[in-house]
Amino acid sequence: MSEIRNFDIFFYNDLIVCPDCMKNFKVHKQTYRIKETFMYVLYEYDEFLERLFFQYKEQRDIVLKDVFLNSHKYLSKTFKHYCVCSLCSSDAKRMERGFEPVVNIYATLGVFVHSPFYKKENVKQSSKSRLERAHIKDVLALKEMYPLPKKKKILLVDDVCTTGNTLYAVLDLIHPDCIFVIAAHPLWIKANKENIVVKSKGFW
Repeated sequence: MSEIRNFDIFFYNDLIVCPDCMKNFKVHKQTYRIKETFMYVLYEYDEFLERLFFQYKEQRDIVLKDVFLNSHKYLSKTFKHYCVCSLCSSDAKRMERGFEPVVNIYATLGVFVHSPFYKKENVKQSSKSRLERAHIKDVLALKEMYPLPKKKKILLVDDVCTTGNTLYAVLDLIHPDCIFVIAAHPLWIKANKENIVVKSKGFW
């Protein structure tokens, strides 16, 4: 069942991903220190996840929102101690899809997901060169007067970390206490090998 078209989902009392499909998720579960901030990476991004995210986001197969964290429901206990803030799509992309992909994924943990950012223009990171991606900080902005709980630490969440430029830009906007991403690209993982934190309290 390596093809997304064969991605079988069975509904009983809860959503369950078939064992054959679960084997395709390349669990990473590493913690990195990025600009003095802990960053938790659940999976390594590969062709399987690329196809899965494409079907979920671009083909608008919204039921797939449940599969990314389905076998990691234990994370909800830790997530509930944070003010969870997600990165965002552009207004045009959100209107086209009819939903906010990152918000929907993390909401499956039973937490409220804040969306305090916006993009000044419609920019697709995957279509940009590495140099162009470095200027994402000029596109992202923090919504004025957006109400965030003051007594909770901020957890910044995203779906995929490719170059890290988007996350690095947001660090200067909101100063999160930690970061959590569904998957990181192998090149990013290789480039940040020295930033791995061997022992840390957190999500693992």
